[in-house]
Amino acid sequence: RLKIPHLILSNDELSTLKHMDHRGWKSRVIDITYEKSAGQSGMMMALDRICREASSAIDDGYPILILTDRSISAEKMPLSSLMACGAVHHHLVKSEKRTRIGIVLETGEAREVHHHCLLAGFGADAINPYLAFEALQQALLEGQLDKTEYPDADAIITAYKKGVAKGILKVMAKM
Repeated sequence: RLKIPHLILSNDELSTLKHMDHRGWKSRVIDITYEKSAGQSGMMMALDRICREASSAIDDGYPILILTDRSISAEKMPLSSLMACGAVHHHLVKSEKRTRIGIVLETGEAREVHHHCLLAGFGADAINPYLAFEALQQALLEGQLDKTEYPDADAIITAYKKGVAKGILKVMAKM
């Protein structure tokens, strides 16, 4: 098992996981986008492909799986991160392989506490909400945030992670 201190991973933490190769610990990155022109059938084929690639990653000895929507373009659409994560999680549970791999999401879709709670509930072990981080950094650069409270990008990312953690605990307390 890999112990991480927080459900939310910074960009640097995710980069470390992506490039890790220590004592057999490495990660497989799976693209969760598909060709826009393929329509609904392309979406279903992408879900099947992602599940097959996840099973293959386990068979190849990868203990960490990173599902990413970073390759979005004018031609490529991302699957819903919740749909992709849930599909992989349930596929691996059905094939009795889920306990052999950790699922990390690199997504621009997750921004709010509710999004993170849903993703965790559908099988995500960690989440990198890169678009939320970029939006916060842009707000800092544009002077929309107090420079004394948030002097740099690290401070704003730390505050975001702390806020999400408190929000998740609040949601869990109500369950």
